Amino acid sequence: MKNVWIRILVVVIIGITIWNFITYLSDTFIGEGYSRTNHFFIAVITSALTFILIQIALKVDKVHWKSIGQGTFKTNIFLFSLGFFLWVVPASIGLIICLTLGWVEVTLFSGLENLLFSILILFITVFLIEALPEELIFRGYIYRYLNVDFPHWITLIIQTLLFSFFAYFIGAIYSFEQLQFIPGFALILGYLRAVSGNIWTSIGFHVAIMTAMQILGPIHSHFDVSGMMMLQFFAFILLPSAIAATVLSVIFPNHQWYKKEPIF
Repeated sequence: MKNVWIRILVVVIIGITIWNFITYLSDTFIGEGYSRTNHFFIAVITSALTFILIQIALKVDKVHWKSIGQGTFKTNIFLFSLGFFLWVVPASIGLIICLTLGWVEVTLFSGLENLLFSILILFITVFLIEALPEELIFRGYIYRYLNVDFPHWITLIIQTLLFSFFAYFIGAIYSFEQLQFIPGFALILGYLRAVSGNIWTSIGFHVAIMTAMQILGPIHSHFDVSGMMMLQFFAFILLPSAIAATVLSVIFPNHQWYKKEPIF
């Protein structure tokens, strides 16, 4: 148990260091203004450093990548797509409901071609700067090591606390809204990973929701959204989380929440 916690804490601390280093690079060499190119460049560095961290940790432990929630290439692609559409479909339904009932108003400023290009670049950037590295660390390496000593349901809770701890120390919890959002977000991502047994399910869900939230923000200048809080809560969080949990419980009915898994 002691060795497991040493491994976990080392990875969390180095992860915090990586993200703060990236923030320092961004503030020093890029500044406060948003640049799509600079954002992408920072994303590549983040994923590269995270990959190196996990690769070294696994090599030291003599553990294979498949042990931290990976499958075959086809399985990973399928589960990534599943996680992606488990967010996109319910969120789209939620958006239609919000617009129909007048809870939300959305004004588009950009042309369709420009918007689609921006979404594509942002999707890749979010994948590299948030979804892939964060899931590798927390729903991959850390979840797997916790699950050696704890059953899934306890592992789910602890990884939520560790992710919230990480978010605080990298400056991601900067408001009461973020304090409400991040633990719940970590919980649903952990649930997706636990039930499916694969981090690519949570990666797909993660990249979908964060791309949508960011593209609607004022920094990208594509939309003006009235009622953003309602949109995020109902369409982006509540519906997708509830439906994703239900669908996964049907697809994977034999998941055992009290089970522990050996690392090898």
